[in-house]
Amino acid sequence: MTSQFDSTSRFVTVDGVRLHYCEVDGPADHLPVIFTHGGGPGSTGWSNFRQSAAAFAARHRCYFLDFPQFGHSDRVPVEGPVFGWHARKLLGFMDALGIRQAHLVNQSFGGCVAIRFAADHPERVASLVLIGSQPVERGVMSPLPMFSKHAASLMTDYYLADGGPSLEKMRTLIRCFELHDDNRLDEESLRLRYEASCHPDHIELLRTPGAFGEWENLMPVFAQVTAPTLIFWGLHDWFGGIDVPMLMLNQFADARLHVMGNAAHHLQSECPDEFNAVALTFIGDYQ
Repeated sequence: MTSQFDSTSRFVTVDGVRLHYCEVDGPADHLPVIFTHGGGPGSTGWSNFRQSAAAFAARHRCYFLDFPQFGHSDRVPVEGPVFGWHARKLLGFMDALGIRQAHLVNQSFGGCVAIRFAADHPERVASLVLIGSQPVERGVMSPLPMFSKHAASLMTDYYLADGGPSLEKMRTLIRCFELHDDNRLDEESLRLRYEASCHPDHIELLRTPGAFGEWENLMPVFAQVTAPTLIFWGLHDWFGGIDVPMLMLNQFADARLHVMGNAAHHLQSECPDEFNAVALTFIGDYQ
């Protein structure tokens, strides 16, 4: 289901940080779903998962969260290990909204935050869905391309080189790094990503040493993830090989893996119908 769907924009303050989220109402007899986004330029909860809104809201109230430094949330420096810092904001978000427990559906960077959160607060997670998340420093078979010299400047190239953000630079970035099939680019998501990437305070963060926190290898906490977990992986994911989700599959308490052969990093955007059907069937077992 990929039809247009509207959401309500809201704000909440956690630890002095103003967080933005979009909310889509749904049945109150099922646990809510919280969507978290990837770390690419202009990423937001809504732009990453807007094509899942209608399908999920038919069964659940849905929250599409913008992490600090993204979307309409405050651009503040991260202090200390990056995933733990964001996980504390996710906990504060749930507390502020009175969400006792939720399903967490997470793209890439958001999945790393959710892994940290699930390890620290297992009672708050009904189920965990991860898409293309790389919570380790290196794969078993090869280094992760995201840490190579070819990707190390991805963010600064987009924001600082050749005149800064532009619609065409965003189009190229999404096609090059996030999709397997260029024709699957969604024009509305492209527009939302580009507009969110133009926030002037983000340039200031890029120029502030240490503003994005310390890298955190999450392998030591894998065994503490007890929530039922479904890991999605695109066979053509540029940021890591299949050994990365296999590490999680082997060490999480209750995990399974779904690989899509004709998809890359943003498979929920590239193959929304398949993603929505599989993910909803999975979380439906843990209401």
